[in-house]
Amino acid sequence: MSVVKIASLRADLKREAEGDWVPFPDWGGGVQFNVSSLHLPAFQTARDDLLMRVARQANQPKPKVGEEAPPKLDLKVELGKLYATHILHDWSGLDLEYSPATAMEILSDPEYRNIVAAVEWCAAKLSEVNVEFIEDEAKNSAKPSAAA
Repeated sequence: MSVVKIASLRADLKREAEGDWVPFPDWGGGVQFNVSSLHLPAFQTARDDLLMRVARQANQPKPKVGEEAPPKLDLKVELGKLYATHILHDWSGLDLEYSPATAMEILSDPEYRNIVAAVEWCAAKLSEVNVEFIEDEAKNSAKPSAAA
């Protein structure tokens, strides 16, 4: 029976916060993004706020005749903005040089949803751990005894 080595499940919080380069394999291996993890607290707070705004907007009553409805939030566009603000720090292998302004312009454009998805994938990949197993069950702590 294989047993998971608990220390191998430990997250590298410093790397997740500061960011690291993650290659995006779907585009020939030459494109990589310097990203922080999707577990970054500032990102999670902003994302949760966005989701609450989208939910509130969905529950708004229809405007009365003659009234204009407020513009609908596009979740993909808004998430792209959050990635540009909190998650993406740099890129390489793309024909445009990275800058925060360029990243915001591209990630907030629905036509570049594939780049948004690539940044999201890389950010999720950054927080993965390398799970290690112990093959010998005897190395695991003793099983709890039955209560008497």
